[in-house]
Amino acid sequence: MRRSSLGLLLCFGSLSACGSGDDLGGMLSVDSEEYGAWTMSPTTCVSGEHRQFFGVDLTERGDVGSGVRIVDDPVDGYSLAMNIPDHDLALLVNASSECEVFDIYLERGNVRVNNIWAIQGHATLECRAAGLEIVADLQFSGCT
Repeated sequence: MRRSSLGLLLCFGSLSACGSGDDLGGMLSVDSEEYGAWTMSPTTCVSGEHRQFFGVDLTERGDVGSGVRIVDDPVDGYSLAMNIPDHDLALLVNASSECEVFDIYLERGNVRVNNIWAIQGHATLECRAAGLEIVADLQFSGCT
């Protein structure tokens, strides 16, 4: 299996290695008065199992400033964190955030590569607050 790597600072760590069988689609758009506006269309996807969490890290090939981590935590439930380009910060959205739409779903696929289960799912968000708008419509499968 062909492997590629891309470094990404997400919250406190970095990640690498992405399976070539990823099936990704969609876009994340953020408009923030404090941090500016940016969009991200993921082209790479890594299972969170590499970092000891159930979820995925989505990145855009060639862009090391943005990235999205989607997690299903057994205590806190679903969350989506996104890097703020050119800052050592991330925005976090979870079920307790005041979003008009908060639909995240993750499941383990039926494929296992190098003892890592493939992850599939989606994230659809529409969150608006004073000075901040986050809209996401992301689909992914085959993330190893």
